[in-house]
Amino acid sequence: MEPNAKSSPGGRRHLLAALRGVTVLGLLLSAVALGAAPATSPLPALPGAAPPPAVETPADSEATVRFYNRDIVTLRAEFLGRTPELRARTTEAAIRRVVEASGPVKVNFKQSSEGLLVLLSDELVMMFTTGDLDVLHGETMGQARIAIAGRLQEAVDTARREQAPARLLQGLLWSLLATVIAIALAVGVLWLGRRIRDRLKRLVEARSETIERDAIRHLVGGIRIVIGWLMRVFIALTIFVILEEWVRFVLGQFGFTRPWAEAMTGWMLDLLRSWAQAIAAALPGLVAAILIFVLARLLTHSVTITFRGVQDGRFQLFGIDQVLAEPTRKLVNVVIWLFALAMAYPYLPGSETDAFKGLSVLVGLMISLGASGIVGQAAGGFTILYSRTMSVGDYVRSGEVEGVVLQIGLFTTRLRTVAGVEVSIPNNVVLGGQLHNYSRHPEGPGMWMETGVTIGYDAPWRQVHRLLLQAASRTPGVAVDPPPFVLQTALSDFYVDYRLRVRVAEALRRALVLSELHAQIQDAFNAAGVQIMSPNYEADPESPKLVPRAYWDGLPVEPDPRSDPSQQ
Repeated sequence: MEPNAKSSPGGRRHLLAALRGVTVLGLLLSAVALGAAPATSPLPALPGAAPPPAVETPADSEATVRFYNRDIVTLRAEFLGRTPELRARTTEAAIRRVVEASGPVKVNFKQSSEGLLVLLSDELVMMFTTGDLDVLHGETMGQARIAIAGRLQEAVDTARREQAPARLLQGLLWSLLATVIAIALAVGVLWLGRRIRDRLKRLVEARSETIERDAIRHLVGGIRIVIGWLMRVFIALTIFVILEEWVRFVLGQFGFTRPWAEAMTGWMLDLLRSWAQAIAAALPGLVAAILIFVLARLLTHSVTITFRGVQDGRFQLFGIDQVLAEPTRKLVNVVIWLFALAMAYPYLPGSETDAFKGLSVLVGLMISLGASGIVGQAAGGFTILYSRTMSVGDYVRSGEVEGVVLQIGLFTTRLRTVAGVEVSIPNNVVLGGQLHNYSRHPEGPGMWMETGVTIGYDAPWRQVHRLLLQAASRTPGVAVDPPPFVLQTALSDFYVDYRLRVRVAEALRRALVLSELHAQIQDAFNAAGVQIMSPNYEADPESPKLVPRAYWDGLPVEPDPRSDPSQQ
């Protein structure tokens, strides 16, 4: 390459020296390539021939020149048979060699037919070709020259300045001071947070002692727990901010790590900016969802007031009585909240994301697989209530369980047995089996109870009727109105089957009343001399099977002489 005739003598000398350096470097690299290449590799061009043009390479073979932890320029093309990676590493070694030498370092450029020569202290460190330009963003050679000059000069000046022992000592001292301040701030935040939590706990406990209602006291305790967790979250975030600022400050004290500090600052700003944008974008939808839920809350409150009036008997609504008022209220409120959730779903923040949709599908699948039994139980509860097969206070029998209905819940029905045991039966079990309701009788509250005896044909039936009715009249708990009555249900081969039916006002005392009735029947038949031959009768005994009145309380017991002092 011929030097420019209009340039100064000093400039011509520098240009000739640069061209010689490029030629020598190209020959050396070509010799190395020939030694490493196979026998079919092409020979390098002669010294007098024109240099080969730069060849563009794919984007994945780009290489970035870095010095002192700073990006200088990205090389994208091969030059003189050298890949961008080899050119970048060679450039970094040349820059490091020039900077380590004594004396001031200044960035200069020389224009050539192949591109831009980058000089440091009049020494060639890099050849930037037209193939290295970022054509995707329309980069020009002038723009590349300005960018390379600014970045390289800043990196070189920082390296020369920051590697001084005094500057390193200053960075260490500032880092030590920042560490002490960060530790003090973290300890202070923890101490202050602990003091605030303790003060809040004492204040809530003092206030709770003056509250009489347990529900409000539990509510205040729950609010205190929530506030305590919020305080822990706030303290954790504060300590995280202190740690992040300490790391950023320490990294900023040294030239080599200062780009990391600047990257952390940009990362925090981008994070806060993205959060602010996300919050601003979600506010309209969030306000709409809150408005929908508030309207649903007002509507359910109105429904509750209406059905409480029906439950108290002040009025009727669509034929719903006091018994069905509460389950109908729950059912209507559930429908309202489901409808509100369906309307508010599109307005919820993040509802359009794939993660939110996937979570919704997962929750729906879990509910459909795991809640089928729960839905069946709830449907059974509403079926029992609306079919009016039983109500609270009825004496019923479901399967092997017999007792008074305490509650017909959404999932189970609770019974109190005569033994005082509370039994919970799933609603689908109640619907799947037979249900005997002893309290449903047109004659009023209470229940009918039946017992019977079998008496031989030699006993007058009128006498047997009289004795059974006499035993019923002597039994406490048997209602007088309607009166008890006797039925002859069978004329068997050897005896007549008599059935006594009585009405008991208190269903829970059914077992006690039945036991007392059996005792009175035995006393009445023994006193009348009528023997009870049930359940089996084979032949008339030699003597009647009766218990004399003198032995109704048991056989007389002879006194023990050892227990009588007068006999001793």
